[in-house]
Amino acid sequence: MNPTCIYFFVCSGAFSGKLLYSNSISIIEFDIETRNTTVLVNQVQSIVFALDYDYTNRYVYLPRFDKFDIVRFPYPSTNRKLQVIVETDPHPTGIAVDSVNEHIYWITYGELSRSNLDGTNVKTVSTSLRVPRVIQLDVTNSWMYIVEENVGISKSRFDVSEKQTIVKFTSTPVRCMTIDTEEHRVYWINNDSIMTSAKDDGSDVKTQFSTNIARSYLGIDVVGRYIYYHTYNQLLMVNKAPGSTPIVLFNDTSEINSLFVFNQSGNVGIKVEIDVTSSASTIFDLQHS
Repeated sequence: MNPTCIYFFVCSGAFSGKLLYSNSISIIEFDIETRNTTVLVNQVQSIVFALDYDYTNRYVYLPRFDKFDIVRFPYPSTNRKLQVIVETDPHPTGIAVDSVNEHIYWITYGELSRSNLDGTNVKTVSTSLRVPRVIQLDVTNSWMYIVEENVGISKSRFDVSEKQTIVKFTSTPVRCMTIDTEEHRVYWINNDSIMTSAKDDGSDVKTQFSTNIARSYLGIDVVGRYIYYHTYNQLLMVNKAPGSTPIVLFNDTSEINSLFVFNQSGNVGIKVEIDVTSSASTIFDLQHS
């Protein structure tokens, strides 16, 4: 029996079709249009739990969990050598770039710090966090969102004033979160596999869907109508409409630890074929050297 297929176009505003992700060895670029991967940086020498980008100066920033530092590399570029810009306290997990005010923020165990984009002028912003895991910035509206993995999601100004807990976690830990500045929502996945969203004030909580795989989820991002996330070694996307079926974009050969959706100007339409007879659609399996 031939499968029933649907053809559609993924149109996601300014999305260019590039995803950056980290596995146990490298930082990799995945191009949805061509289905090609490019190893941007090999031998990172650490687990990397977060990636962020300075769109003004065109650098990717990442915290090296095992090396206790923040590094960056130019992107797009053919000269992608890692540059150590600041040494941190042990085990940095989250990072966020504020290109407007020329700052980066990062979190370690219990502490939030800030520096200039080049690593100078390091300041401790807060020491009162409980197992912080993720940091996201809404630069346009000057709001900072932080996940404390067993507590909830807090919202504050960049100096931690006006801090409020907008989401309280009631079950398993949460180790990934993203913000949708267009629709003013936050999205997260807990270790029970439940993807949830809420307005950025904590109201209108919705269950998006369950992945049905209980584990630690480490990466999620949103662009246009789609949410991107990863499991152990799979990158997936799913429509933001609650109850939508996720699409498996690819299978890596190593564990994935973080992802970041890279935006460029211009609209992109990507033709995708979906076998609607399957519960989850696989576009292709990927192996890279």
